[in-house]
Amino acid sequence: MVEIASIVAVLGLLLAFAVRIVTTIESGRGWLTLAATVAVSYLASDVISGVVHWAGDTIGNEDVPFLGPNFIRPFRQHHVDQKDISRHDFIETNGNNCIVILAPLAVAFLLMPSEQTVGFFAATFVALLALFVVMTNQFHKWAHSDTPPGAARLLQRCRLILTPRHHDKHHTIPHDRHYCITVGWMNPMLNHLRFFRTLEWTIARVWPAVLHLEERKRYAAELLARAQEEAARAAAIPSAAAPSVPSGSI
Repeated sequence: MVEIASIVAVLGLLLAFAVRIVTTIESGRGWLTLAATVAVSYLASDVISGVVHWAGDTIGNEDVPFLGPNFIRPFRQHHVDQKDISRHDFIETNGNNCIVILAPLAVAFLLMPSEQTVGFFAATFVALLALFVVMTNQFHKWAHSDTPPGAARLLQRCRLILTPRHHDKHHTIPHDRHYCITVGWMNPMLNHLRFFRTLEWTIARVWPAVLHLEERKRYAAELLARAQEEAARAAAIPSAAAPSVPSGSI
């Protein structure tokens, strides 16, 4: 019920933002600024998705109250069963993200000026960022789905949302790169800068107890065990016997 209420509230706020934005912007310069705000917020959401994804994979353990079962465990089990997310319904896919962004979205709407000012576009940035953060799990789900909707396939072909081929790089053992899952545009830059390795190095020196790099080895071990089980199961299935040829029939 909390997830449903959050989804409804977020959708209502985003609709209210859209109405206010359209009725406030009156100049060409304002529309250009809006376009730039859309681009910056989309890239920012990609980075945020990467940091949250990395944190879910790397920080804390599954026994942490609230965060453990609701955020950490789903991230880590996803490496073992990649298709699990494709079986989630709309509420399960988007509920948690709506819970997280509801409060800042509401505050931004309440503080949004009614004229084209820096504050107006700052609030617009928050609204767009919230929209893309909400959509991130949906894009991630479509990247794992065997039959995503036609519109999603078109966006993937245009590289406007996360593609299965790009995301496969994260699911290659040891799962330590390509964390961004909104669209993935920021992954090459963050990989080149060793952004997440730097975060791990810093945390290892400040608060090493919360760092769980050994989880990557567990993913690899579970995936290897599953692959071996599937190979053994396939080998145990007898091949179809070839039809016998009666003697003397040649």
